[in-house]
Amino acid sequence: MAVPYTKDWTSLSKINPELEALLPTLGGFKFIGPDTTLESLRALEANRPPSEPWPEVLEHDIQIPVRDGTSNRARVYSPANPTSEGKALLVLAFGGGFVMGKLEGEERNCRTWVKNFGGVAVSISYRLCPEHVWPGSVEDVFDAVKWIAAHANDLGADPSKGFVVGGTSSGATATITVSHLWRDEGLTPPLTGLHLAVPAPCIISALPQKYREKEKSWEQNKDAPTFNRDTSNFLAQHAKPKPDDPMRSPLLFTTGHENLPPAYFAIGGADPWRDSGLIYEEVLREECGVKTKVDIFPGLPHGFWAAFPAAGFSKEFRGKSDEGLAWLFHQCDYRQN
Repeated sequence: MAVPYTKDWTSLSKINPELEALLPTLGGFKFIGPDTTLESLRALEANRPPSEPWPEVLEHDIQIPVRDGTSNRARVYSPANPTSEGKALLVLAFGGGFVMGKLEGEERNCRTWVKNFGGVAVSISYRLCPEHVWPGSVEDVFDAVKWIAAHANDLGADPSKGFVVGGTSSGATATITVSHLWRDEGLTPPLTGLHLAVPAPCIISALPQKYREKEKSWEQNKDAPTFNRDTSNFLAQHAKPKPDDPMRSPLLFTTGHENLPPAYFAIGGADPWRDSGLIYEEVLREECGVKTKVDIFPGLPHGFWAAFPAAGFSKEFRGKSDEGLAWLFHQCDYRQN
């Protein structure tokens, strides 16, 4: 069962009983094995079947231009029965360590935003490393959010009623970076919330000394089931970011973390990145006065809901994620009719 913030981080690693019962059915499967290649991981993602559409939601693809003159695909989700008023805006970026993944990975949260709140959502894509040299992936995310803000009216959205960004894993980390760039450049309209599923706000080797004593999960969860430290290292070897680059480790932004939007965190207790996320949440809440909401899923690894979509703990995660969206929606000074 998910728990809110707790000071006892190390107790969160004990494997969830339901997951423990499922592991024998995997035959020892891990994402990274002796024969794993980046191409084989991408093939796993490409072979996932499409999901059934939701009748309440309309979907169409667009192209979003980025700084070098090329463009990336994005998918717009909007109400099938819209009202005349503009709608709150959600922009999400998929996960995959900046080297794999596709925009369909965020479709459930996008559809939920439209169905539950009558808003408009956009799932963006970005070019992947190593083909697109770092930090190009994060720059693509930033460019996409800026373009969407500038063209929100054309998309049927009104960011003044709410402008939430977020994502999963690398997508969550990228949008943390975007929130800093947005603030530092004084861009408008302001972001009103961040939805962060299993973020990794600082590469462990670059973690500031004052936080080192708190960080235990990189070692404690190094052999977590399915997604572990070897998986993270494999992805990083292909993305090739510098650990102390704030574009990859936004905890290191020298401009600080004050005046950032409210943030929702979903964190796996058996995730090697657990403490990176919890440290950043503490910095926001305790050092900078930023509103946060946290759901921790004890004994579950990075991206567990994608690996085990039918499990009870994944159903709970989806419910908590929906509650996180609702919490962010209600941080704004408005109520949607």
